[in-house]
Amino acid sequence: YYLDAAAGTLPQVAFVDPIFTGPATVENDEHPASNIQVGEKFVADVTNALMQSPNWKSAAMFLTYDEHGGFYDGVPPPAAVAPDAIPPMLQPGDTPGAFDRYGIRVPVAVISPYARPHFVSHVVNDHTSILHFIETRFGLPSLTQRDAHANPMLEFFDFHHAAFATPPRLAAAPVDPAQQAACATAPPNGAF
Repeated sequence: YYLDAAAGTLPQVAFVDPIFTGPATVENDEHPASNIQVGEKFVADVTNALMQSPNWKSAAMFLTYDEHGGFYDGVPPPAAVAPDAIPPMLQPGDTPGAFDRYGIRVPVAVISPYARPHFVSHVVNDHTSILHFIETRFGLPSLTQRDAHANPMLEFFDFHHAAFATPPRLAAAPVDPAQQAACATAPPNGAF
């Protein structure tokens, strides 16, 4: 990713994942017991590489998480379009479900020269909204009923005005050596 960004040869769509499994001082997915500073630095490095890339002028980055980071949300999960007609393969004792409800909200940030400054969307989006954005951008058919009905997140953009044609400077994302040393003694992820 970093080499392609620097060379201006990023593909039309790229997924950049953190290191999910490793020592607490290396794992950068911000899950406990890893050092979240390492995760913050990873996000800053990926974002800065894009903003400094020749590809920046036409880029859109969706920074999102797969989980919510807590067990409370003041907004109940709304209903969702079932992705298909295939029922869940529930086992005895499983909680009944039908893939027809969203879960707890997760954060997302849209990073682009065309992102609306200081904008907060109040539209229900989900991870398939990113897929619908890609399908809309490239004229592709939907893969499921879920992404076909998902909001394509266009409200985050003003494609007539590049408010961030010159990318903003991000604050440094330092990794405190004392915190790094303390995290080095943490048990591996999943050992709790």
